Amino acid sequence: MNLLIYAPQMAAYGGMERHLCLVAEAAAQAGHRTVLLTTSNSLAPEWRERLRGAGVELREMPAARGTAGGVAKAWWLLRQSLALRRLRWDVVYTNGQGALARLVWLAARAGTRRIHHHHTAGDAAEQATWTAGFRRVLAGADELVGCSRFTAAQLDRATGRPGACFLPYLTETAFVTPPPAAPSAGATLRFGFLGRLVPTKGIETILRLAADPACDGIEWHIHGAGPDYPPERFAGHAHITYHGGYANPEQQAAILAELDAVALFSVHNEGMPLSLIETMAAGLPWVATARGGTPELAESAADCELVVHPDNYDECRAAVLALAARIHDGQTSRTAQRAVWERRFGPALVRQQWLEYLNKR
Repeated sequence: MNLLIYAPQMAAYGGMERHLCLVAEAAAQAGHRTVLLTTSNSLAPEWRERLRGAGVELREMPAARGTAGGVAKAWWLLRQSLALRRLRWDVVYTNGQGALARLVWLAARAGTRRIHHHHTAGDAAEQATWTAGFRRVLAGADELVGCSRFTAAQLDRATGRPGACFLPYLTETAFVTPPPAAPSAGATLRFGFLGRLVPTKGIETILRLAADPACDGIEWHIHGAGPDYPPERFAGHAHITYHGGYANPEQQAAILAELDAVALFSVHNEGMPLSLIETMAAGLPWVATARGGTPELAESAADCELVVHPDNYDECRAAVLALAARIHDGQTSRTAQRAVWERRFGPALVRQQWLEYLNKR
């Protein structure tokens, strides 16, 4: 198989980027010609070395993420796509919420499968933000993949055609041993946030919870980075510790090993949050807003708490306190939460699902 993967943005260690890099690595290791094309130049050096070691050809626009304008990206992508047309691609796999994917399709010939992967909710509120160009991408793709069953159903409704499928994210974990032990009864609980520090992820809610006397038995640990929340934003909060970002599975595993639960009060159009999937690999319970496909993760009900209205602070606090009470009472199970992850998101299982899907004729 000849596989061309297009990624609009490639952060050093972003969630979707991990999935795309792992798919590219898996395909190359399986003996497929694999090219990873991206209109940014921000991959961590470790990822570049790892992908090239697996045999992936990297084609990165020589501009850091967020520095190139739309015209510059389109011109670079047009030239790359036309040059790549010299090969007969079996699959062109694109993702993201932008119109530039159509330029990558110029590399395709008759018989090439053009797959577009949508990795946010795709609900009515999100659809109102879609440009005409992006709607043409969804309409023109041969196949659509949603990051959750909810997302796949929204794609069907948006395009007026059936057939969008759900495939889970391919991720990895450094947790190869049993999850860490649960906290002792009455201990101060350590709730964490892992991800991009942006307002839509509910950081303000965490700041408010940290100052709430009702939550005095909880410490909040913030892991991530973003210009909206410099380190000094968390200074002076007695119950908050800001740790900065993380850059690989080993660092992430060390973080999760120190936590008792994870919170995600997102008002963003989440598809199926990778941060929660990776939390489950460590067996940790979580509290999160019921956006997009997030409820699909809540199979071990005692280990999950869903917030329907993230703009309702009282509801968020009640969910946190309910989960904290279950942890203290020994009603949560890290073994059960880990078992859900192994059954649905185990890397070997998901890797095989993606290879079979991409390689089908």
